[in-house]
Amino acid sequence: MTCKRRLQQGTSLLEVLFAVFLVAVCATILAASMPTATRSQKIADLNNKATNLAQKELEAIRALGYANVTPTQLASAQLIDSTTPVQTNTYAFTNVDAGVTDSVAQVLPSGTGTVLIEQMDLDLRRVTVTVTYQMRGVAKTVRMGTLVANL
Repeated sequence: MTCKRRLQQGTSLLEVLFAVFLVAVCATILAASMPTATRSQKIADLNNKATNLAQKELEAIRALGYANVTPTQLASAQLIDSTTPVQTNTYAFTNVDAGVTDSVAQVLPSGTGTVLIEQMDLDLRRVTVTVTYQMRGVAKTVRMGTLVANL
């Protein structure tokens, strides 16, 4: 006589509990990573805004051409706040809100912007745009530069 064991079909209580445990662990890991992802997204967003502001300012200055890369011309084109330098050859563009550029102070928390104009050679000027903002009490800076030649 041969006894055949009947195969049980379905799942046992232990298998169900193990599956529930695995789902709970995965959900906990996912929930714990959400604040980090949100924080990283905010950091990246502010950095992108600062980079875009610097690029817009730099491109607007380049579009004026070599002859107009002077404090007087930049102020009249509303690309800097005033012709009064904040440092040697450095001019603020923190509150300028022209059609081609946005106000750094309105877009970024504690945002400031400066334009440094240096005469590199007889027909060559270097323009450096710096955008600074605060992120959790720490100053972050984006700096871009270009050369403008008299062709």
